[in-house]
Amino acid sequence: MSKIIVKRYSSLASVNSLRPTKLWWLVGLVLLCLSLLIQLPAAWLLQKFAPNNPYLQQISGNLWQGQANWQINARANTPLAGSVDWRWQPWHLLMGKLGMAVDIRSGKTDLQGVVKFNKTSWQANDFNGKISHDTLAQLVSWQLPDTPITIKEVSIEKNKQGYQAAKGSMNWAGGDLGYPTGGKTYLIKLPTMQGNLSADKASVQPAANANGINTSNKAAQGKSLHLALTTPQAERLGDFYLDQDNMIDVSLTQRLLKNMPAYQGKGADDSVVVSIRQPLTSMGN
Repeated sequence: MSKIIVKRYSSLASVNSLRPTKLWWLVGLVLLCLSLLIQLPAAWLLQKFAPNNPYLQQISGNLWQGQANWQINARANTPLAGSVDWRWQPWHLLMGKLGMAVDIRSGKTDLQGVVKFNKTSWQANDFNGKISHDTLAQLVSWQLPDTPITIKEVSIEKNKQGYQAAKGSMNWAGGDLGYPTGGKTYLIKLPTMQGNLSADKASVQPAANANGINTSNKAAQGKSLHLALTTPQAERLGDFYLDQDNMIDVSLTQRLLKNMPAYQGKGADDSVVVSIRQPLTSMGN
C-alpha cells in the first residue's frame, strides 16, 4: 500500500513540475504582445503616435520592416525628397531605446546605418555611403563640384544637453566651387578634403549681461558637433561647430582661401581669416 502511495505522489510531483510557472506565463504574454505589436501597420502606428508628422508619406510595411518616402524643406521652395527602408532590431529595447537599421536614399545618395532613439535622446551609428552632387545642390544654392562626399563609420549621439559623442570621417575630392554673396559669385578651387567628426565643448563663449553674469547655461553645459576639415596630409583647412540650437560656427584658414583667385590676403597657413556664426538653415542661402 505504501508503495502505491509513493508512486502516486511521485507521479503528481512530476506532473506539477511540467506545469508552467507564473514567470513563464508572463514571458509568454510579453512575447505574444510583442509579436502582435510588430505586425501592426507602420502607417497606423505613425498616425497614432505622430499624427502631425510632415516628413513621411506613402508608408508601407510594419514595425519589423517597411519603407516610406520622406521629404524635408532644406531651403525655401526647394524640398529634398527620398525614401527610407528600415529593419527593426529588437535587442535595443534592453537599453530602453527603439533601434532600426536604415537605408536612406535620395537621387544618387545612399546611406546605411543604425538609428536608436527614445524620448530624450537619439543616436546614429555606423553610417556609411555617399552624399551625391544632386543632393548637395538641393541643400545649398552654390555652384558645386560634381563629386560626392564619402561617409565612413559616422556615429553621432545627441540628447537635451547637446551632442554627447561623435566620430567618423567624410572625404570629398573637391573641385571648382562658386559661392554667391553680395550679388557676386566668388570662385574657389577646393582641394581634396577630409573631415573628422567629434563632440567638443562649444566654440563660442556663453553670453553675459552687463554685470558679467552668464545668461546662457546651454552653451556652458552642452557640447557641439565638430567637423574638422583638413587636407589628406592633415593640414588644417577649417572648422565647423554645430550646437544644440542649430547655430553653426565656421572658421576658414589662410590655407583654404589661397585657392580662391580673387583672394589677396596674407598670413600663416593655419591662421583663421574667416569666422562667422549663423543659423544652420541660412547656410545654403
